[in-house]
Amino acid sequence: MPSESGGPERAWEQEAERAIADRLAVLLPGLVGRRVPVRAVDRGPLEKVGRLRMADGTTLLVAGLDGGLARVARALHERHAVVLTGWSRGPEGVVVTLGGVSGQTATHLRVRGLDQPD
Repeated sequence: MPSESGGPERAWEQEAERAIADRLAVLLPGLVGRRVPVRAVDRGPLEKVGRLRMADGTTLLVAGLDGGLARVARALHERHAVVLTGWSRGPEGVVVTLGGVSGQTATHLRVRGLDQPD
């Protein structure tokens, strides 16, 4: 029986998003606290989604905010040390902040989930 919020399919999507955000809330503080470097940004499985590959083998599926993916890729190409400096969980989802990327503003990426390392 469909509900006003979009029916059972939407309820399932919301529960899946909550589960992913809960898992990231456990993982991200360790990555930030240990200052694990970003090693690469690769093409992701979907349009406008990239793979953020960390030095410890963690791979995050991320979407750029305001050109963030391009700035991270350029910083890595220029051999800057890029690390996660923070993260937040809000209505828009989980967002990570990266340090070591040149520019006047902080670089933020929306985390869509985890990916298997190759």
